[in-house]
Amino acid sequence: MNAKNMKELAGKYTFDELNKFADEFENTGVAPVKTSEEPGDQMSDYLMAAELRFLMDEQGLDVNNALREFSKRVRGVLT
Repeated sequence: MNAKNMKELAGKYTFDELNKFADEFENTGVAPVKTSEEPGDQMSDYLMAAELRFLMDEQGLDVNNALREFSKRVRGVLT
């Protein structure tokens, strides 16, 4: 999980755009916006940024608070 990449993507693109990036990458293997050389990390960046963007749009959070909320959920699953 690269927080810098997630924040950058979530700040620049809409939820729908991020999901389209993930779909295109899955279907073609070409990253519309490249953040990583590693395919798994690339897909994770898109999907996690989409979740951040969703929190920003739906709950009115700024990117830092959306990341904090997302991280809490991840920690909750892992513990």
